[in-house]
Amino acid sequence: MNNKGELIKADLYSRQNALNGKYRACQLGLDDLASIDDSDIFFLETLKMKADLADKIIAEAESQGKDTTDANVLKELGEKIRISGTPVHRNESIMTAVFVSLQLMAYYGIAIGIWGFVFKKSFLVFGLCGVIVGLIISLVSVAPVIAFQRTKERIGDMSFAVGALWGNVGIIIGIFGIVAWIIRAIFF
Repeated sequence: MNNKGELIKADLYSRQNALNGKYRACQLGLDDLASIDDSDIFFLETLKMKADLADKIIAEAESQGKDTTDANVLKELGEKIRISGTPVHRNESIMTAVFVSLQLMAYYGIAIGIWGFVFKKSFLVFGLCGVIVGLIISLVSVAPVIAFQRTKERIGDMSFAVGALWGNVGIIIGIFGIVAWIIRAIFF
């Protein structure tokens, strides 16, 4: 075993809660790792984090006097552990980051392009500048954050936050541009 993926799998299989069947009883998906490619380190590390959480929650339950050999107790603990999120493969988080970045580029391209009409210049030139602004925002603050999330829930939360923050700023810029364009058309 010299591959990091193999080492992570060995660690997961050799844990006490894997050996005594508690992971299986909690229905965590940590008991059958054969279908996971050893080179998918990101996903395996996410599963390792889930196993660490499961070990912690099971130990807390045992310290509180709960019978962790009872299937109903383990199902309840499994629900608590699964709430932490569904692990994703790295490709899914990267594709979401790309999609959100493209959305931002479109928002800013259209919003700043409207200002081309306000200044009686080219919509396309201003729009291209807006796309570049959206790209810079994406590269600096959006794509790195979303691409390194490890669960579907966190990806969803981060995508919503990006839309609520940066997407709304782009929309506001566009609305001000439309208002300025209308005022210019009426009074000038």
